Amino acid sequence: MEKYIVLTNKDTFQTVLENEGLEPVETYHFYFFDKLKSKYTIAKVLDDSIKIQLFEEYEGKEYVNHIGVKFFETFGTIEAAREELNEIVKASGNSEDSQHSKLVKSEDVAV
Repeated sequence: MEKYIVLTNKDTFQTVLENEGLEPVETYHFYFFDKLKSKYTIAKVLDDSIKIQLFEEYEGKEYVNHIGVKFFETFGTIEAAREELNEIVKASGNSEDSQHSKLVKSEDVAV
């Protein structure tokens, strides 16, 4: 069974996409008032035993975490991952109908 996950990159929170156990499939840019707020990448999980590396900067300090992919929500199809991404954007307090926010599929897949 195929598995897909949605990974996030923001100014203060970076997910390392270079991982032999992941295959990035699609990247989306989320804009609010025409400012890029985050990038989302849907990736296919090739190895259930991998760890995802996360970097976070908080109050001037940098943190690095290695989190097992088993702790991420997974989706059986890329369509289900896309639906989840749309829910994430809606939950950010920005209606998809809003004239101030938009989710744009990137021509380049982030790596």
